[in-house]
Amino acid sequence: MFSEKGFSLVEVTVASLIIMLGVTGYVTLQSEYVVTNNKLNLRAVALNLAQQKLADLGYFQHLSHVEGASSFQNIADNMGGSIPSGERSFAMTSEENQQTYTTQWEVDDLYYVDTNFDDVADSWVKLGSPFFPVNLPRNADLKNVQVTVSWFDTNGDPKTINIFGSIAPISLAQSFQAKYRLTSALAVP
Repeated sequence: MFSEKGFSLVEVTVASLIIMLGVTGYVTLQSEYVVTNNKLNLRAVALNLAQQKLADLGYFQHLSHVEGASSFQNIADNMGGSIPSGERSFAMTSEENQQTYTTQWEVDDLYYVDTNFDDVADSWVKLGSPFFPVNLPRNADLKNVQVTVSWFDTNGDPKTINIFGSIAPISLAQSFQAKYRLTSALAVP
């Protein structure tokens, strides 16, 4: 009769293989987690830059052009606001790993016009539309903005994020929501 004292070589080999597969899977999962986290951080920075630019375009002080001031009339493709278009670099880690983002935007001036000839404005049109006004008003009735931020991810693949917004010709100083936002936010029911 054999007495069972200890483990056989086969049992130790199988146990070692199972442990090794588990550790390898765990390490692979962790490395994928780090890569995915880095990609999400890059995307979050890009989204933040796009949101900053869209908000920046909405903070104009004047409707018509005033030298040295931000104006509604000056909001155009890659123009307007205090944040310029083009490349911006950011340190992503404490090791001074630089990431470059390119910010650009396109603007469509929209006009609210009468398209069914009943003397009541009923549709938004932009340049190229058959109902585009012949005599343009001083300012557009609305500006549609598409902000695009592009960058290269950790694998070197090009990535792009787009956000859209509309800007009305009402400066924040003249907006009811801007004037009373703080008061209404503090109101307790």
